[in-house]
Amino acid sequence: MKIRHGIALVLLLGLVAGAAAGDATPALPHVFYGGVTIAGSPAPAGTVITATIGGTECGSVQTTNAGRYSSPDESLGNRLIVMATSDQAGATITFYVNGVAAHETATFASGAVTALDLTAAAGESTPTPTSTPGSGGNGGGSVSGGGGGSSSQGPGSEFTYNPDAPAAPEVFTGRASLTTSTVGVVLEQVTIRTENEIGAVTIPEGTVARDRDGNPLGEVTCSEVAPAEVPPAPPGTTVAIALSCGPAGATFDPPAVLTYTLSAEEWAKIGEDATLSVMWYNPESGEWQEIAATVDPATRTITAEVEHFSIYALAWTIPETVAAGAEETRAPATEPGPAFPTWALALVVVLIAALAAFLLMRRK
Repeated sequence: MKIRHGIALVLLLGLVAGAAAGDATPALPHVFYGGVTIAGSPAPAGTVITATIGGTECGSVQTTNAGRYSSPDESLGNRLIVMATSDQAGATITFYVNGVAAHETATFASGAVTALDLTAAAGESTPTPTSTPGSGGNGGGSVSGGGGGSSSQGPGSEFTYNPDAPAAPEVFTGRASLTTSTVGVVLEQVTIRTENEIGAVTIPEGTVARDRDGNPLGEVTCSEVAPAEVPPAPPGTTVAIALSCGPAGATFDPPAVLTYTLSAEEWAKIGEDATLSVMWYNPESGEWQEIAATVDPATRTITAEVEHFSIYALAWTIPETVAAGAEETRAPATEPGPAFPTWALALVVVLIAALAAFLLMRRK
């Protein structure tokens, strides 16, 4: 028994000494998930994604769903886990899709979780680099010679259109279904806009979306509220556009994004002196409550983050000093002075008569 303990101790000391000599302290893995396409089409289930650092394979995963390798929901598993050492922090990670180099790269960060969509061209597979003694790391630069950037283009090149890049998320009108995990994590971003395209709400990927009962949210709606159905606004406030986002009571963590986009004519109606704001109607209190919003006059858009669904209104207020229709009151230039009292006029006449009589008597 003592011999076994001695052998174990020797082996342990050898491992510690080897790690110290090589300065290869393990680091926390860098985890990746996202979409994956080949020649612009979703990669089929069974696609193998491999990650390498400095020519050495450091992680691999096989997809189970077409067009994706895992998801924002950690409980679903099957994420790409990239293992490295502490001295490789900042090194460039190169990805291969079925042996073909992807257009995207990433920088290794210990303990990070990154959403990264991978795209690769069709064609013959490029042999995946294997460990080669003396190959060394790349010190965080791009393995494609791009001067440290994440693009696989040549030095000094600007952005180039990539036909293999995934298409922009689809925008729905009126209503749309949400693809969520069993705990309500949104697996694909969804944007729903009104029929006139004035208002829209976006549910980003990775958002936890639940209905008022705490169940995963399956559908989202967005429509404009008719002016006659809008609850009365606070005094001095004018409601420009009211949106009904449903189902009412649905919650989002992190928040969903609400956007109003106005035409040039609609923007001109507001006026330069007006202050824009976004409010939501609280049916329990029967009151409007203002929320933080960002106004961009250049694009005529107003955006706000919403943690729950209700009726949301774009409104404006005008300072009382410049209220519409107010006119400055001025006195006429020929305004008559105050009226002269009758008794004072009579007294003057009497005094004049008395003075005249006095003068006549003196002359006699």
